[in-house]
Amino acid sequence: MLGVVVGGSSFRRGAEGQALAFSLDIVNVDDASLRRIQLGFLGHGFAESPREPHRAAVFEKKGPGACFVDLREGTVLLAIGSSGPERAFYGHGSYSRDGEYLYIVETRLDTRAGLISVRDGQSFDVIGEVPTYGDSPHDCLLLDDGCTMAMTNGGGPLGSTEPASVTFVDLPSARLLEKLTFNEPRINAGHLALTSKRDLAIVSAPRDGLPTTATGAVSFRTGGAKVLTMKKPPAVVRRMVGETLSVCIHEPSSVVVATSPAGRMVTFWDLHTMRLLKTWEVDSPRGVTLSADGSCFVVSCGMTGGLRLVSTDTLEVLPRDDYGTARLSGSHVYRWRAA
Repeated sequence: MLGVVVGGSSFRRGAEGQALAFSLDIVNVDDASLRRIQLGFLGHGFAESPREPHRAAVFEKKGPGACFVDLREGTVLLAIGSSGPERAFYGHGSYSRDGEYLYIVETRLDTRAGLISVRDGQSFDVIGEVPTYGDSPHDCLLLDDGCTMAMTNGGGPLGSTEPASVTFVDLPSARLLEKLTFNEPRINAGHLALTSKRDLAIVSAPRDGLPTTATGAVSFRTGGAKVLTMKKPPAVVRRMVGETLSVCIHEPSSVVVATSPAGRMVTFWDLHTMRLLKTWEVDSPRGVTLSADGSCFVVSCGMTGGLRLVSTDTLEVLPRDDYGTARLSGSHVYRWRAA
């Protein structure tokens, strides 16, 4: 079974297509069926509730939007407010293992300083906060110990003293355990994927202050070493124009997949040798996740491409074209584990 995936979408509606509308798309990958939950913002991050797996929190990137949805009923249950008037959601969040808490990435708009607001897992009231130990935070992943959070910080604008980083923070004590910075100052730290051994794959956009024609990047950290940003092969790296957007690791094979929407390609890497395995030419690749059975990478391809499937064994694109109705035009696609 390939399972069910979800992701945000934006589209035009109305007689002349003037009004911008948003939805959370829910796609059964086995039969290509599609359902939509109408949202008031473009959904970016997604966190499934451990207590009620058919319900999830959805977050906006750089804005005030967040809500709690029922995936089975297809409804928005309630809105989630930011933790203060000078703060904004910055894209992602994660539940605690028992569902008692919801951790949401936020930023202070006046200083760019990052924080995790700690919420009650049912009422979403703010009960505390934890610093991300960096500026312009974005992604977060709760580690298997249930206490450590890995977070990305985009850093300040190019030339500032605050670098892009990945931080590991102990949530109960709010203590910084480790801070990883990059050997390439021209990129931020965007999204990350993590193995059970805590090896990392990180994708990045150009730092603030650089033009959109500058390049993003793929970086790796394995075995506790430093973070290394890929510079070879040069012909491929130069095509990573703008944001390298989404990343996924197939741990059994150590294959890492990264999407480059503006570069119109998907790259496949070996996590341990850091060698490029393959590039796939495709228009507007955006989100990537694993199918429920682990047999495929599921890739969303913008407004018109729908979903595409890539074998985790052969890295070949599977000849299925029945996902064109699945819009999933937002940044990411997530597997709904409880489906």
